[in-house]
Amino acid sequence: MKTARVLTVSAIYPRDADTIFAEAIDIGAMIRATEGLATYQGLPDGSFEEGESYQTYVTVWGWMHNPKYRIHVEHLDPAKRIMQSREQGRAIRQWDHMLHVEPTEGGAIWTDKITVDSGLLTGYMIRVGRYMYQYRHRMRNALGITATITRA
Repeated sequence: MKTARVLTVSAIYPRDADTIFAEAIDIGAMIRATEGLATYQGLPDGSFEEGESYQTYVTVWGWMHNPKYRIHVEHLDPAKRIMQSREQGRAIRQWDHMLHVEPTEGGAIWTDKITVDSGLLTGYMIRVGRYMYQYRHRMRNALGITATITRA
């Protein structure tokens, strides 16, 4: 039985695409954007880097614990404003995250496309992901946010 789902979240920002992408790959900015929702222990300062793997202890809502969550940055291209990570841990078999920031007239569109497979928990985890990504974009003052969930 194929359980994977795809979450696509897009957010509109009134700022320059390069500035938005720099914020998107900044680890500290990601942590600040989830304050009040999630914590990440053990991540370094600075920006994500291509080829690097990061291990963190993620806690969501104070009770969802993922002590050995792994983030591997498979591809990062600042010129194209793209980052592809492969993530996994505890109930997360697959969390493949493609982040892309495109310039628009007057700003940028940041799109997160995440393929999630958590076996029988996929339906729940994809909804947690939707809430988390929308929350992050609200904390970053996005002008508008859309989210869809489809089968992989």
